[in-house]
Amino acid sequence: MSENVVITSPFTGGKVREVFKQETMSFRGENYLVHSKYYVCEDTGQEFTTTEQDDSTLNDLYAQYRIKHGIPFPDEIASIRKRYGLNQSQIGKLLGFGVNQWARYEGGQVPSDSNGRLIAVLRRKSVTLTLLKDLEEIFEPDEFRTILRAVQTSPDTDVLPDRDSIMYRGTSRSIENGFGMFCHRKVEEMVKFFASESVGITKLNKMMFYADFLHFKHYGISISGLRYQAIHYGPVPVHYSTVYDNIPGLEKSVVLAGDVEQVSFLSSSKADISIFSANEQRTLEAVERLLGALSTSEVVELSHRENAWQEHYSQMEIIPYSDAYLLKVE
Repeated sequence: MSENVVITSPFTGGKVREVFKQETMSFRGENYLVHSKYYVCEDTGQEFTTTEQDDSTLNDLYAQYRIKHGIPFPDEIASIRKRYGLNQSQIGKLLGFGVNQWARYEGGQVPSDSNGRLIAVLRRKSVTLTLLKDLEEIFEPDEFRTILRAVQTSPDTDVLPDRDSIMYRGTSRSIENGFGMFCHRKVEEMVKFFASESVGITKLNKMMFYADFLHFKHYGISISGLRYQAIHYGPVPVHYSTVYDNIPGLEKSVVLAGDVEQVSFLSSSKADISIFSANEQRTLEAVERLLGALSTSEVVELSHRENAWQEHYSQMEIIPYSDAYLLKVE
């Protein structure tokens, strides 16, 4: 999904096909079943990978390790620091890390188990304050007073507000939400992005699904952290009606289709895509190109061809993001 770049064989310059498989990989002495992908040269049968494919496989491996050992993900590590208004040097110094160690953790390096647990307990403001006061002597007086004030005036918790914690149940990271931490701002801007030209709710549900699942397929993590359920009309975000009803700036209209059927449409002002990474923006734009001009019925039909829907709709189950590797739409 890298801006329609055509991959050719490095051996012959000819056509290649992408292969997905599950394999066992080891990390820190433990084995994990991960989804890996690679290209096969159609002329020679030789295999090769791209950096994007390698990163996706490692993201899968590292995500499973983090979840098992309770180690925060890079975005959580950055969020903890930003919550207290500290820079990377200050918080690294507080924990006794090397000069650039915290920055590496925010950049994706997996902390040791002990460092990961130490970072995790900083979620508790009382712990952070106690640690800071105990280590006052390692800071210059002016710096200590600045840091202490920043921590004291920071939010008491990084837990979702009551409305969101009720609305978005099951937000702990797992394969059910693509290892993504739920982010209501990203959900809002995703919806606004796809609703900028007015879109039916049924079609919007599928566009959200494809955006999250295609991003997971290529990068090993979802964009929104939403879970998706297979229902009669295809994949939908869990509690999607509540999700959309609580997004400010959306306008809802109802159109009569036939004699009795009513179709709901959403429209929005321009989305703020600055919240998304470059890769996330490319994914959203790719989904808009793929599905934007299609009718609702055409998009529903596409989603019904997906294994992700076929395997789960009879019981209306949550669709695991591992099914992303079998998506037919690309």
